[in-house]
Amino acid sequence: MHTSELTPEIRAALSEPRPYPAITLVMPTDPDFPFSEKDRILLRDLVTEAKRRLADDPDVSRETRLELRDHMLDTTVIEQVADPFHPDDAMVVYVAADEPVQVWQMTSLAPVRPRVEFADQFLTRYLEAAEQRSRPFLVLVLDQEMCRLYHGSVKRLDEVEHHGFPCAPEIPSPEDALPGAIPHSAPYEGHKARVEQYLRMVDKRLGDAVEEHDGDLPLFVIGGDKILAAFRAVTTHGDMVAGTLPLTGMDKDRAKDLMKRLEPVLAEFHEKQVAEAVDALGEARGLGKYAGGPLEVWTAVADKRVARLIVEEGLDLAGRITEDGRVLELVEVPEPVTLPDPRPDVEPPPHTMGVATDIIEQLVDRAIDADSQILFVPDGTLAEAGGVAALLRY
Repeated sequence: MHTSELTPEIRAALSEPRPYPAITLVMPTDPDFPFSEKDRILLRDLVTEAKRRLADDPDVSRETRLELRDHMLDTTVIEQVADPFHPDDAMVVYVAADEPVQVWQMTSLAPVRPRVEFADQFLTRYLEAAEQRSRPFLVLVLDQEMCRLYHGSVKRLDEVEHHGFPCAPEIPSPEDALPGAIPHSAPYEGHKARVEQYLRMVDKRLGDAVEEHDGDLPLFVIGGDKILAAFRAVTTHGDMVAGTLPLTGMDKDRAKDLMKRLEPVLAEFHEKQVAEAVDALGEARGLGKYAGGPLEVWTAVADKRVARLIVEEGLDLAGRITEDGRVLELVEVPEPVTLPDPRPDVEPPPHTMGVATDIIEQLVDRAIDADSQILFVPDGTLAEAGGVAALLRY
């Protein structure tokens, strides 16, 4: 599965309490050569690390240990579950007793650290942070014969094949019954009403897709001038539209070709987003609704005061979190565990005890739980704020 398929319902299901241990494996992958020898070595080492922890953990029953070790923590099993046709930059694997292994592939614009996590629930924060970094969006292609919907990210575009998409007219045109082409034929009586009815149906199905993603994704609409104008007249999602493109046959384009045409529009939209966010931070300072720097922002997120969290894409933080979760103490980011001998991750040196190396992932996860908007911006945008700032609700 891919993070483009992550919905609030799936996230809630993944986060449900499970019998200990619910195991989360995180690793970078090669997007050009899926399951290359390098990927296989890294996966093997993470699986070996998980088995070591199982053997050393007194809270794991013998039956659970044997089931996980012998039947689920297996590189072959994990490879069979993964999708080899849609490789990406990173992978998260979820393993728990009495459940099938789940493999999620994700786009990440920042380096991903290999990790093995034991908890009483699967950890979704890595998926959440990766999805936000990938700048998700929707693309609606309008055509009188077939309308299509795509879910996209900065590196990937996938056609949506549920919620009634691709969507063909349910009421055929009378012209369709005539043999042969009808060049330069005038629209028949009622043609405009038929198109409007069709677009209302498309808009309703679009609403179902928007609801699946909590309604906060920018929408790019592709179509001819007339059908774009007709869509604007009937849609209830006009405030989501972030840009438009002429159709030029793209109703039948491959996703890869369509993505190439979208890239300049997406880049322009993101630049505009960043500029508006920086301006909004300046205004928020004057209103006393600004938080800047990792420590101040962490506490504001913990208190659910953040309306919008803004983070530099390459920011990497490590620190200790107080028991109540409100205060963060930053420490130097430790060197990543050198694989293929990850044992130091089991018995960390004293100066790294209690240090969390996924502060950004936790920050994003907590912000999402508090219904905050998230925006990742280019490195250097928030230099004065230490790479992270927030617009506050109060």
